[in-house]
Amino acid sequence: MTAHSAALVRKNEYAWQGMMVRAGFSLVFALLMAVSANTFFYLPFTPVPVTLQVLTVIFSAIMLGGRWALVSQAAYIALGLAGLPIFAGFISGPAALLGPTGGYILGFAPAAYIAGSLARGRYFSTFVRKNRFISVFIAGMSGLLVIYLLGALHLWGFLSGILPGQGLKEIIVLTWIMGVRPFIIMDMAKILAAMIILAPGIKAYEDYKNK
Repeated sequence: MTAHSAALVRKNEYAWQGMMVRAGFSLVFALLMAVSANTFFYLPFTPVPVTLQVLTVIFSAIMLGGRWALVSQAAYIALGLAGLPIFAGFISGPAALLGPTGGYILGFAPAAYIAGSLARGRYFSTFVRKNRFISVFIAGMSGLLVIYLLGALHLWGFLSGILPGQGLKEIIVLTWIMGVRPFIIMDMAKILAAMIILAPGIKAYEDYKNK
């Protein structure tokens, strides 16, 4: 075997090992989503629970990048739809997507992909790329907006179905009050918590990049 062939074999082995590691972490984060979903409490005026899922989604996005974070969230959703009681409130099955939180559940996957892709910094300006903390925060907020958008759209449809006598404006206001406004500060704190937990790794990346 030539030196070039040996180097190619080693490169393929490293790539395979890296893929297996990422796949393993994707499964770990899928399981952590189940734990996060069922670490919850309800506010008295909304059917949408407060959970740790946003923290887990953003954490997985920063650690795994867009594609593997998407795999992780897709695995979580697939396991719940298959019958494992891993959605918030220990519920499962397709019926969970018809309830008030169905849009948030479906939003986790694209949110993880978008946040993970943006967290790498390549889509930002040079100024933003110079500071990974800024790019990671923007990425986390972008993922959060995706969750809110899909969650609120679905909740709006759900409320429209159970409150047929209400006007469009009233349903929109209810959707904001029940599905978005109470969670903004808490979810931003979760993004900051993910950044603090991963701060040593982010700093190491900055030091390496600026050598």
